[in-house]
Amino acid sequence: MLYNHEPGSVLAVEQLLHERPGGYMDTLDQLICQTAQQSIEDGTEAITEEGLNDMLVGRQDSEDDWA
Repeated sequence: MLYNHEPGSVLAVEQLLHERPGGYMDTLDQLICQTAQQSIEDGTEAITEEGLNDMLVGRQDSEDDWA
């Protein structure tokens, strides 16, 4: 559970969540799960654009700079 997550806050980053995975659902799943895990570890306790940009996942991220 992310204690600072606000309902609807993920919609603020919907374009990023659409573009980053490149159409791969497994990559989208990794991106969300890894960002959530990192936010628990760093105390953010929310999925944020900054947190999503810090994650490297999927086929494209080894070639692209998202941060």
